[in-house]
Amino acid sequence: MTEKQQYLLKLFREIDEMCKKHNLRYVMAGGSLIGVARNEGFIPWDDDVDIYMPRDDWDKLVELSDQVLPPNRAFQCVDVDRNYTNTFPRYASTDTCAIHRHQIIGKDKAGEIIDVLTLDPIPDDDREYEKYRTHLMIYSDLINIAVVYGNRYEVPVHLYLKYLFSYLFLGKERTLKKLEKIMFSYKEEECSRYAMRWGGCPFLFDKDMMFPVKYGKFEGTDVMIPNKVSDYLIWHYGDEWSYIPPHGERESHDAVECHDRNYEEFRKEYMPHLDTFRLRKDAVFRKIYYMATAKRSHRLMRKRQVLLGEATAQDLMKRIERQKVSLKELLEKRKFHTLNQIFGDYFKVQLSADFIGREEFVHIYNFYHPVLIEIQEDVFMAAMMTLLYSEKASKAYRMLRVQEQIASLTPAMEALLQDILLFRSAACHYEFHENYLAEKKIDQLLEKYPDNPSFLKFKIRFLAERAKREKKTEKAEAFLSHCLELFPEDGYFLKYKGDLLWVKGKCREALEIYAEVRSKTSNGMTQLELDKFLQEYKMPAMRSCKSLMEDGEIQESVELAALWKKLLPEDEIIDGYFCLFKMAALSHPAEIRAFLKELKQKLLEGRSEKTGKLQSDKMIYLDVCTFGAEKLGFSEEMAELGTKLLYTEDMDQLEALLSKTREKAAEEACRSEADLVAGDILYKQGKTADAFSHYRKAMEKDAPEHVRMEVTDRVLKDLKEGSSYIRSFGKKQDLSEFLDAWLGKYGSLEEIRALLTAIV
Repeated sequence: MTEKQQYLLKLFREIDEMCKKHNLRYVMAGGSLIGVARNEGFIPWDDDVDIYMPRDDWDKLVELSDQVLPPNRAFQCVDVDRNYTNTFPRYASTDTCAIHRHQIIGKDKAGEIIDVLTLDPIPDDDREYEKYRTHLMIYSDLINIAVVYGNRYEVPVHLYLKYLFSYLFLGKERTLKKLEKIMFSYKEEECSRYAMRWGGCPFLFDKDMMFPVKYGKFEGTDVMIPNKVSDYLIWHYGDEWSYIPPHGERESHDAVECHDRNYEEFRKEYMPHLDTFRLRKDAVFRKIYYMATAKRSHRLMRKRQVLLGEATAQDLMKRIERQKVSLKELLEKRKFHTLNQIFGDYFKVQLSADFIGREEFVHIYNFYHPVLIEIQEDVFMAAMMTLLYSEKASKAYRMLRVQEQIASLTPAMEALLQDILLFRSAACHYEFHENYLAEKKIDQLLEKYPDNPSFLKFKIRFLAERAKREKKTEKAEAFLSHCLELFPEDGYFLKYKGDLLWVKGKCREALEIYAEVRSKTSNGMTQLELDKFLQEYKMPAMRSCKSLMEDGEIQESVELAALWKKLLPEDEIIDGYFCLFKMAALSHPAEIRAFLKELKQKLLEGRSEKTGKLQSDKMIYLDVCTFGAEKLGFSEEMAELGTKLLYTEDMDQLEALLSKTREKAAEEACRSEADLVAGDILYKQGKTADAFSHYRKAMEKDAPEHVRMEVTDRVLKDLKEGSSYIRSFGKKQDLSEFLDAWLGKYGSLEEIRALLTAIV
């Protein structure tokens, strides 16, 4: 967990406690809910926490603010603070600095925050929702007049101008109250839907998707999650929500952060340099322009889409004509790899946000006005089957709904749509622990699609769970064998192969399979199941490795630890033990020193950005560094002092270490080592000349080989860096001052020669 995540977790636990204490509802949302389902905590790269809260519950929480708010905290919402620059509320820290884009020229509190996305009740009548949506978009633009959201979805420019003039001449307060009266007048008990109060696009949810709440784990805390988690995540992210995206597709949020001051102090520095009146004026004119030209922009966009669609359809038909077999034969023979290649460019265009939209403000127009590329019905059906067999059922569902909206569904398309709904229903039953109903529906689907990977994966889960419970693996093994014949490299199925081996007591074989699974699936649910299962056994495994090391079987301990490093690649404890056993296996001083450099780098990377102190989960590397120093020949005490120096930054603590080192210098056996460590301490204190004086002393006293090598590293590094500087800048400027400072610490030229002779 990053330091930011640790701080956000602290904020979240505060609001979670308030809600539970006062019987208020919320649910985890967005990436935070994926974190609950896939990681039982933060997604590793996530840098915010999102929750949904019904409007009435949020209003009650705000009413209780005098009773519940800890020091340096605030509830932010525009109906309480008209300086606030967002439509949805936040729980904010007021003694930190994290200024988001829309807050740059604002006056609201801009510290670390928890996003509280309000759920407003909405009637069943779609006209009421459209009215709400239009007014919310105008409302959000007036709340933050300096942000241009872009080409707004069907906001009439005359309506925007009406409220803009009201804002300018009647005041912000009166204008916002008018809009609030229109939008927030619906009563929850009379509505079956919620709209998420977000100015970009107010998503619609059925109330039973959110409530009553269930509970899940988030970093060890029992948190409220939606009633239908899988429905929400598939709706919001598609079937791929459970898969870990590649690094380039991992999204985070941009904010200006400053660790040594709060947002008010930071704003005082830059706000005087901004012409806020001009920025707001320019933004208003841009908004008016975007709205006034929206229809024309939409027409031009539609023409581009039609032309691109026609070109894509022609290219698709040529690809099909070039095939030696028909689409029908490819479908019958289940050649979905070939079909994916044929439909690759078609999917790239047709499934893009530009064609079918997305429920966010950039592509919301396209979502409500999707474009369907005109292709033959049998080709369209083949494309939908390819999506279904590529584990992209939600994309096939969306396309079928677009086809239904724009044209009509054939009986085959209607049947496929119902099968996808049956699949979703099975997932919903499984989520509610109604396994009998879920498996019954999956069996129905397998009768029709016997080799569909999504349905096979669902079925093997039921069989494996029964095998574990009843300790009978035959039926599950037979079914799994069929699955692996079809998909031999799929990590999901391999994971169940490991599970069944474990049930049969073949634990080492199971572990080898699990290690293979790590590299053969990016399914976060599979990875989480492995993590939870292996945590119970990791410390007994490390104790076994330690016993092997103590019995002299060092290579075996390294191999077993390396296997566990593959099994739990993110686990710092496992990595620490692996480093320990690897260090034990090394014998050549050069190898030990090289490995110590790697470990020191891990320690440097493990220091806190805010405090500079070493993070607790990195402490294990200190023991390994001490052990490595002892293997090189250092005494136990000097190895410990040298290792402490790696993570000590405080000047008083450095002085205390120097004092201990000088005490050890009185002992003949430790004199050279003490001079070396004292030199390192002085160097860290910035006393370079004194440091090199100690290094020279360390070399003068018949120093042992390990001390000579360490001093050699430091001297040669310094000489190399200094000479590089001379080569780069010696012809351009007078470097006499630099030369005095650099070479002066070595003494005379004769002393430098003597030192180099000793080194050589």
